[in-house]
Amino acid sequence: MSKGLPSSNHRLRIAALWLTLAVDVSCEAQVTTGPTGLDHAVPAPSHAMPAKAEAVAAKFDAREIKTTAEPGVGSVELCYEFTNTGDIPLAVEDFSHACGCLQGVSDGVPVLPGARGKITAKLLTKGLRGTVRKSLHVTFVECGTVELVAEVSIPEALVYSAQTLRWGIGEAVVPRQVDITIRSKKPVRVLSVKGGDPLFSSELVTIEEGRRYRVTITPSDTATQHIGIFQVRTDSSDSRDALQGLFALVEGSKPGGGTP
Repeated sequence: MSKGLPSSNHRLRIAALWLTLAVDVSCEAQVTTGPTGLDHAVPAPSHAMPAKAEAVAAKFDAREIKTTAEPGVGSVELCYEFTNTGDIPLAVEDFSHACGCLQGVSDGVPVLPGARGKITAKLLTKGLRGTVRKSLHVTFVECGTVELVAEVSIPEALVYSAQTLRWGIGEAVVPRQVDITIRSKKPVRVLSVKGGDPLFSSELVTIEEGRRYRVTITPSDTATQHIGIFQVRTDSSDSRDALQGLFALVEGSKPGGGTP
């Protein structure tokens, strides 16, 4: 290849990208999977990852981005900006990833030598909690592949003051309470708290609709060990928050020693 001049094959593939972009815009095409990297989420044709990222004539401001999601959001977008340091245009050909929860987004416009471009990664956070680290491989037309890394901390949308309540064997029968606080911007209503053990009773009280709730659990006696499991149901659209659990335990040794 002559320095500064894209090969004819490269020019044809760039033109194909532009043609596909024009067709999608004119037809208002549905979101599809494909190698063009247009202005929509582009899942990879398969989850196979390249064995190794190749050198690409693109200088990224950062190839790894760390951020914290808002509690309760369904997705997080991360923007990877770069400069084309080569002498031919850079155009996204394909995205590949090991997990479908991370998707690549490109506007499909080739980035000219010396110009700035960006790749957007969208992490779908529903059902995920804690720190999530994912990789996205971006392949450019005839210019190699680069690995981008997203590390996102996803906090709990529902916070419990405790998720296990305990009584000792022979301890006085007293109620214990759990406060549930909603941290997401969108309110979440706690609909019910139900247990399957008749030795424990529960009561749900609304302190602030969609924001704060209190659950009171009381054992019928503490003479023997037993375990109560309670299902907390909410109206959240996130499966992790729609159904959660509380636990009640009578445990330990009887007064005077011995295990029941």
